[in-house]
Amino acid sequence: MKVLLNKDVKKLGYRGDIVNVKTGYFTNFLLPEGAAVMADASVVKLQESRKAKLVMKKEQLVENAKEVIKKLKGLVVTISKKITSKGKLYGGLSAEEIIDQIAAKTNIKLEPSNIKSEHIKEVGTHKVVVHIAEGAEETIKVVVEAKK
Repeated sequence: MKVLLNKDVKKLGYRGDIVNVKTGYFTNFLLPEGAAVMADASVVKLQESRKAKLVMKKEQLVENAKEVIKKLKGLVVTISKKITSKGKLYGGLSAEEIIDQIAAKTNIKLEPSNIKSEHIKEVGTHKVVVHIAEGAEETIKVVVEAKK
């Protein structure tokens, strides 16, 4: 029997998938858990339209991400921090501080999950990867200098 999954089900499929299962599995497990509904013609048609909308939305997100990446190309961000007598930073440099400087220079709002870098603890020039979406990432330079 064909069912539409409302939740991800291990070893069966993901939310939104239409899969074939045995009647007993659907009746005894999937239905009581709220994990699936029977997939009649109207449900299948509705799901196909939802998938088409999701594909269009994902394409739009990738297009927007490419626009953001163009703005980030060649960007150099300078951050002043207090340092110890050995030239190390107190506490390091957080992703939020990098995001704030990017927003100040380019007016682009990013999330901490978009910043991919090692923990920066020293003064100098560091490369940071900004990952927006699949296939849309850019490396920017972050210059850390001693606060005067």
